[in-house]
Amino acid sequence: MTTELKNVHLTEHDFEAWEQGILSGTQAEAFLTHTASCPHCGDAWFAYMSRHTEALPEPPAYLAQEITERVHQPDVVIARKAHTTSKKVQLLLYSLKVGVALAASIYMLFAMDPQMFDLMANFTILK
Repeated sequence: MTTELKNVHLTEHDFEAWEQGILSGTQAEAFLTHTASCPHCGDAWFAYMSRHTEALPEPPAYLAQEITERVHQPDVVIARKAHTTSKKVQLLLYSLKVGVALAASIYMLFAMDPQMFDLMANFTILK
């Protein structure tokens, strides 16, 4: 099998062996690892599977209805709302932190001794 060689791309024979299920456990692992890491072989495998649609099983007819029902169940709705709410809470907390930092810096600027402000304005780095 060509997946054992790292510099060689997969061939039609490798795709057929995968489809027929004759690869050993290590060969199947090497096949999947290679197709996941090599864009060329991943695209070639997709093209092979597109030409051999009979190898792809049809999804069960009830699957779409089952997914739709599951999405509308209370635990899924609550989890989705919690995720959205947590994002809003994170944004609120970040905004509060920025606002407090801005208010503190403005307070420090106006509360500063005028002589210290003049020193900072005239400060130059010695060369």
